[in-house]
Amino acid sequence: MRKFAASTPEDAVKSTVIARVEGIRNRDINTIKRTIEEENYTKFDDWPPFKRQGLDALKREAEALRVLKEYNYEVSEWKIDIFNDAAVASFIINYNGQIRNRKFYIRSRVSVFLIKRNDEWKIVHEHWSRFPENF
Repeated sequence: MRKFAASTPEDAVKSTVIARVEGIRNRDINTIKRTIEEENYTKFDDWPPFKRQGLDALKREAEALRVLKEYNYEVSEWKIDIFNDAAVASFIINYNGQIRNRKFYIRSRVSVFLIKRNDEWKIVHEHWSRFPENF
């Protein structure tokens, strides 16, 4: 994972989250894996299955990345709260692209829980929730 000089803990958290999303955009599962705490990782996704997943979420994501033809995103409304060696980042993401021959346009609310391990922020849990269509 490319490291950026973060001037604040909030910047460091944001950098980790952005590196994770950039991993999707670049179809790079190894970058994604470097941003997470594999031992405790869980996720609620905005794509099926809509249940809590563990590392199986990364296996599904790796499969999807193989057929992802394009991916663009825009993140807004950041809020980052630091609690010693834990943090919560929340934001809105608009993302679009094409998987196989199906185009998609999605707007989601995202909350990410991170912990600090060896001076690096690692994602422990992600919760992606789509806005209803036409919202």
